[in-house]
Amino acid sequence: MPKSKAQEILAKEFGVTTRTIRRIAKEMGLNVVYSNVKEDKIMVYDIETSRVNAKVFWTGKQYINHSKLTTEAKIISIAWKWVGADKVHSLTWDKDHCDKKMLTKFLKEYNKASMVIGQNNDNFDNKWINTRAAKHRLHVSRFVKSYDIYKMAKKYFRLPSFSMAYMAKYFGLTLKQSHEGLFMWDMIEDGDDSQQKEYLQKMVNYNIGDIVTTEELYLTLKTYFGTVTNKAVSLGLPKWCCPVSGSDNVKLLKTIFTEQGTVQRILFCEDSRH
Repeated sequence: MPKSKAQEILAKEFGVTTRTIRRIAKEMGLNVVYSNVKEDKIMVYDIETSRVNAKVFWTGKQYINHSKLTTEAKIISIAWKWVGADKVHSLTWDKDHCDKKMLTKFLKEYNKASMVIGQNNDNFDNKWINTRAAKHRLHVSRFVKSYDIYKMAKKYFRLPSFSMAYMAKYFGLTLKQSHEGLFMWDMIEDGDDSQQKEYLQKMVNYNIGDIVTTEELYLTLKTYFGTVTNKAVSLGLPKWCCPVSGSDNVKLLKTIFTEQGTVQRILFCEDSRH
């Protein structure tokens, strides 16, 4: 509902002018949310990481604790895009295999996001970003919401596999790209300059492919999943508007009652189908 229409309804209800309604709303701070929230930015991102080296006495199944490690794992590449935008961005570690400069650039974008989306990002990507940011003493916002497609799918669906490759195939989306396996990591980490350059670009291409598939999964499946943020409120709209699209094109689906006796109105959005 447009703000002007809401003002007219309230003015008529309370027998005052719309100017009075605007003044009261300002005094109550009802327009603060909208005026202080920038454009809602939702990021899809994915990272690729390096391996660690360890010194062991022999082959075979064994437990390797941290004292045997001779290197630390780092982030090799990061790819991301804003939902709805065409361009996919990417960054890589430098020629010395340091990820600080890459992270410094990426975090400027990451910290702008209201929400990030990924596949198993709650358990992997987000923690890696936090860990490497802390390593380099870089600022990373703790208030970016996270939407994990893998976690959501396991909660709401029953599938033979929750891998990105399988879900993309199952739902008829862009298939996840394949790569040359551990050989690609061998070339990136230990190859000569020419090999490192060639295979680092292959990893970036693979990374970007994951972004395309991840966004398609999100746009296709969000109708069936819960939410982690509320777009309507971020736009300064009433709470009953759709939390996914922000639309006010909603209808009452049904009324339910909780064990505690709370009455809940279940609304359905015609635009987002949520």
